[in-house]
Amino acid sequence: MAQVNRVLWHGDCLQTAALMERGSVDLVYFDPPFMTGKERHGTRQEFVFDDQWQGDLASFLPWLQKRIAAVIPLVSRHGSLIVHLDHRTIHYVKVWLDQHLGVKTFVNEIIWHYTGGGRSRSRFSCKHDTLLWYAPHGKPFFNPDPVRQPYLKSSGYARSGIRSANGKRYLPDPRGTPPDDVWNIPIINPMSSERVGWPTQKPLALLERLILALTEPQALVADFMCGSGTTLVAAAVHGRRWVGGDRSPEALRCAQTRLAACCKAQIEVLACDTMNDTKIPKEDDENV
Repeated sequence: MAQVNRVLWHGDCLQTAALMERGSVDLVYFDPPFMTGKERHGTRQEFVFDDQWQGDLASFLPWLQKRIAAVIPLVSRHGSLIVHLDHRTIHYVKVWLDQHLGVKTFVNEIIWHYTGGGRSRSRFSCKHDTLLWYAPHGKPFFNPDPVRQPYLKSSGYARSGIRSANGKRYLPDPRGTPPDDVWNIPIINPMSSERVGWPTQKPLALLERLILALTEPQALVADFMCGSGTTLVAAAVHGRRWVGGDRSPEALRCAQTRLAACCKAQIEVLACDTMNDTKIPKEDDENV
């Protein structure tokens, strides 16, 4: 079976997931629309998508659940599924995933806290998203060492270590401390060279932390609602294989440009119906 890698597909998540082989993906990052009820606009006229849902939750949740269910079988034996949403729907999806996969497959609720933008005058401002981490097949790959952070200067542990009740002394790791489940990562500065103008562009730092901690080099990372391609760029930069897709031709053109510059190679965009019965092979298949 020929390898299909470093490819962008133009199509719905259901179509692209159907092209993948079961158990072939080490990290599925699932970042769907958030049901904001708005038409989302970027910095360019063509960077727009409609996030309005007739009937709100009654139409959005079945649509969302169907697509999450389509990507779950793709997760490899020690792989991970990350579902990224906000306060509007994350609680419904958490309950559904616990029922669908079993509560023991839940690993972490990661809070991405960010600053920037306006402040509400009627309530506490909403300045975080939630990432649900599930391991559908049990214990997932996890290595926090590449994403360790410096100890805070105010940390007594960093200065002198700690001593346990039995007298054993634990010194701080010179590489820093692993992140906890609240990640303070800024949104992309409007003046940043990283900014491409897609309305829901995520910072590279967010995806890099996930990819470095949850996958090994040459692992396969998939994002079937890739938008401007941040997940795929982060994967490529750090030596992971990747596949992506989106329904928006404008998003795919943006992702294609970023990836071509990153990979220093031509990146194909394929229509799902051109793939016929071809599936992406597992890493141990021939020619991988």
